[in-house]
Amino acid sequence: MNFLINYFRKLLLLLALSIVFTAYANDKKSQQILTSSEVEKVDLFQLSKNFYDAVKNDSSAEKYIQQLEKIAKNNLEKELTNDTKKKAFWLNIYNTYIQYLLKKNPDLYQDRSAFFKDERFTIAGEKMSLDDVEHGMIRDSRVKLSYGHLKDPFASKFEKKFRVSEVDWRIHFALNCGAKSCPPVTFYKVESLDTQLEKSAKAYLKREVKFNKNKVYVPRLMNWFRADFGGKDGVIKILKSYELIPKNSDPGVEFLDYNWELDLENYS
Repeated sequence: MNFLINYFRKLLLLLALSIVFTAYANDKKSQQILTSSEVEKVDLFQLSKNFYDAVKNDSSAEKYIQQLEKIAKNNLEKELTNDTKKKAFWLNIYNTYIQYLLKKNPDLYQDRSAFFKDERFTIAGEKMSLDDVEHGMIRDSRVKLSYGHLKDPFASKFEKKFRVSEVDWRIHFALNCGAKSCPPVTFYKVESLDTQLEKSAKAYLKREVKFNKNKVYVPRLMNWFRADFGGKDGVIKILKSYELIPKNSDPGVEFLDYNWELDLENYS
């Protein structure tokens, strides 16, 4: 009798171990499938263009959002190899997500502070906010309210790895935050980024800047991010380079009001 009891005990133990092992093996297999899918080669810039086009044309963007969420970090590492590529990618991600989020729910704009600082999307498994993209990735981890003078010492490893290495002041005339005073939305291409940024900056400043003898009125962006522009001297130098003020002038600088009225679909 004891023999049969021991036998059935061993049988039940083996059965239990078999069930546990099978479940573990299936779980590992599932993880392997997920990993294989994540590391699949994806053209990062074509993906961002597909996302941009879908949002611009009011088509379904969910497929591209999911691909951006699951793309492997080593895919980003292989493609975002210099500042030009990083600027183009993150500019397009920022501008497209602004349009996507606000067209889906315009009420988000009622609390702009929360809209920009709260995590609202995922790139390569990393939850991100619009502020993370603008001030972290595109402005080399500058502290938002420091006028561009301070660099964030607590930036994440992800941010440090995929941010630009130098601040390009022209990005302020390429980023569209959804407001009426923003520059129009454009898809930025790696191969023509410098030309596009020059065109965007010149067009925006030509539209906004007003010169009157001893004073020049410039966009408030140039005050909020003054260190990015090199302070007052840098602003004057930029205006002279675009022939918006006389070469021999030294005017006082005044900052124009910013119109925060929501203005979507402002594509160039």
